[in-house]
Amino acid sequence: MTDLGRWRWVVVATTMWASLAAGAQAGDADPCAAFSWDVGHERALFAGTPEAITAGASVDSAPLLASERLYRLTLVPEDHVAFAVAPERKRAASAADAGLARLHIAAAGTYRVALSDRFWIDIVQGGKVISSSGFTGSHGCNAPHKVVAYTLAAGDYVLQISGLSAADVEISLTAAPTPAH
Repeated sequence: MTDLGRWRWVVVATTMWASLAAGAQAGDADPCAAFSWDVGHERALFAGTPEAITAGASVDSAPLLASERLYRLTLVPEDHVAFAVAPERKRAASAADAGLARLHIAAAGTYRVALSDRFWIDIVQGGKVISSSGFTGSHGCNAPHKVVAYTLAAGDYVLQISGLSAADVEISLTAAPTPAH
């Protein structure tokens, strides 16, 4: 290899290394950029000031969450919560916290629940858990940490949060964006 060839190889290798390092630093600077969906709407809500409310320990005491708002939901010890149905995932922490909220869906569609932490979410109607249609998350991000999508009919639902030790969680309910045609 000639000196010019070595020089070109060094320049190419240095440029590639610098690009990778810059990309890693950019990723480190904004862990919230790693979602697989566009969560710009949820991120805008999470940039606001949450309304503080207390989660219910039973369906009867569960607060009603309105869509398009950010809440800071104060949780209770999981063993004090009377769930509508048993959570689909067992608690990860021995002293887990949990809570219930109610949702009223006026129009059928796809809705997203966004959380600031790794809690497990179940949405229940008529004693049955509604399966999610997908989720996305980003490690190191809490604005939000994860977003779970559900296809919901018009009606009333119970939102169950469980499986992690944390005194509270920020949460929002939003209508999923309509795909462009």
